[in-house]
Amino acid sequence: MKKNLKKAMAMGLATTMALAAPAAVSAAGDTSDVSGSHVFMFKSVGNAFGVIMYEGFSSYMEQVGENCTEKSPAETTVAAQVQLIDEAITQGCKSISISTNGDTGFDEVFAKAQEKGVPIVSVDSSASADYRVTHNNQASTEDIGAMQVRAAVLQVLGVAYDPEDATMEKTVEAALADYDGDEIRLGVLSAGIDTPVQNGWIAVMEQELQKDIYKGKVSPELNKKYGDDEATKSTTQAQAFLAENNVDAIISPTTVGIAAAGEVLTQAKSDIKLTGLGLPSEMKNYMPATADDDEFSFVCPYMMLWDVSHLGASTAAIQMAVQNDGFDGSEGSTVDMEAWGEYDAETFTAEDNGDGGTGVLTGQPYVFYKDNMAEWVDKL
Repeated sequence: MKKNLKKAMAMGLATTMALAAPAAVSAAGDTSDVSGSHVFMFKSVGNAFGVIMYEGFSSYMEQVGENCTEKSPAETTVAAQVQLIDEAITQGCKSISISTNGDTGFDEVFAKAQEKGVPIVSVDSSASADYRVTHNNQASTEDIGAMQVRAAVLQVLGVAYDPEDATMEKTVEAALADYDGDEIRLGVLSAGIDTPVQNGWIAVMEQELQKDIYKGKVSPELNKKYGDDEATKSTTQAQAFLAENNVDAIISPTTVGIAAAGEVLTQAKSDIKLTGLGLPSEMKNYMPATADDDEFSFVCPYMMLWDVSHLGASTAAIQMAVQNDGFDGSEGSTVDMEAWGEYDAETFTAEDNGDGGTGVLTGQPYVFYKDNMAEWVDKL
């Protein structure tokens, strides 16, 4: 985004919550008619991240006079999404915006969408480059992956978040230069084993840990567990980390996983630290609430995310650019997004996404910590 992210999030989220129409949610197998509507499909119904994203999507579509529907599955599976996509295409939807549940298994139904002229735009978790127009990235894969590793290491070292070091890079380098203790061990509690977006971030985490500053001080091996973005399974996996007692910090790059781990670690009064990607409203019991709090008395001293509702709105803008402006997702092509709520008008450019297709970059990671949690727990 080309404006100050903190200001944009504060204004945009407040406006979105006030203006967004209630989500029309569909479960797997639901045959509700979506004829003439732009369909938004998240990984599963009721996921808070997806709900807020749809609020932004629907608010923007409403502003430009378009109909839209959320049609997310009850189960976090490729098969459940494929069924709903097929139904939506058959009913004559205008477009499909999707956060996929896996890398494979969509080709047949996406080919059907292509044949029927239904554009596919992926968001959060990418669809195949062979069938999508483009992918809407919430922030760069490199920034998200690297910053989660840096946050985890700093938490183990007892170093507070420094907002002056936006990438945390300088702070972690200085902290590790003076560290001569036992090798720090990190775990990852992710979504599904085949989920594209989390796997991309984890790959960057592993690359980050190969840097010289970590050698002999932080293990290059990540202990990976998968909760399939289900609260019960994520809780079980967090409990497994606790029982094994062989990590110093858990990184959870999923809002479901980090909330489950927060509860498990807090109830156990564990010394294991926690960071990743979470919603302040779901993490308020596991994080500092005010600037006066000792952040290291909580299991999650700080975490990050991005402007979720704006991510949904920019996805809607991409679909409108396809419909009205001939946007085809080719490298260098642009999307002009109208002013939305209190957001200024913006322009996004499609660039090489590294998977054979293009991606649009909407924002950048934003850190929630003791100095700003109070302003976010009721907004996000």
